[in-house]
Amino acid sequence: MNFTNAIKYPFQNFAKVMSIVLAMTIAFAVFIAMIINSHDWTPLLTAMTNLDVSQSHTETLQPLSGTTITGFFGLALVAIVSGFWLSGYSVEVIRAVMREETWMPEVNLGQNIKDGAALFAASAAYWVLFVLLMVIMVTLTGLLGQIIDILGLLAALASFVIVVGAALVMGWAYFVGMARFAAEGDYRAAWQIRRNIRIARENRGPGFTLLLYMIAISLLYGVVRQAVDGVFGGLLNANMLAGVTLSLIIYYLFNLMQHFSTQHLIAQYAWKIGLRSDHYNPEKDKVDAL
Repeated sequence: MNFTNAIKYPFQNFAKVMSIVLAMTIAFAVFIAMIINSHDWTPLLTAMTNLDVSQSHTETLQPLSGTTITGFFGLALVAIVSGFWLSGYSVEVIRAVMREETWMPEVNLGQNIKDGAALFAASAAYWVLFVLLMVIMVTLTGLLGQIIDILGLLAALASFVIVVGAALVMGWAYFVGMARFAAEGDYRAAWQIRRNIRIARENRGPGFTLLLYMIAISLLYGVVRQAVDGVFGGLLNANMLAGVTLSLIIYYLFNLMQHFSTQHLIAQYAWKIGLRSDHYNPEKDKVDAL
């Protein structure tokens, strides 16, 4: 896997990334403005910052207007739809990288949202299995601890190792399912959990490399973002509206650039474990979904 190419990818597509950042910022800003401008939040802010509860001003709070409630619902809707869209678009990004395309794919809003919803449902299935494993391990640890203390301690250590290992394998399996979804064009590939877990387990080496690169990318973007926040943070004192708007743009810009660098790594991971090779046959790995 090439770390440098993953870092370069969002910079090569900076115009596309920036257009997505601005679209998401505007969508959220519209409903945030509705919430802020349609209601007097001063009494609530005063109550929250007043250390003397007896002198709080909660009795002066006014009921929320229809515009304010609409703003809250709109904000929640934008968050859900944008999350689904980003997940679905990520599949397209992985597919494009697997085809060795330099440029990010075009946005297909309806299809991206549909794919993202399917991917979200699949991710929930992985989480349910992981939570069930944790419940079983905690229950067994408690039962053994009631018999003999040393057994409880050993079971706790074993549970920790098993849970950490399961978390890694589940994460890799999800990425395998996501990459197979991109390669095969069928969302059911993400649901073939047993097959994806087996592929992930058999390719632990590339999986650990992917994990280390993802951590490195997160740290790199985090450091740069902190530096940029430090440079432009003074605008918050000079002009609140300009400062908040700029902070939102910086937040989305660096998070999306990190996200697309990560998708590039996932595509490379897929290629590394054979999902992208010319002789890869999806039917060979086809099993019934759990």
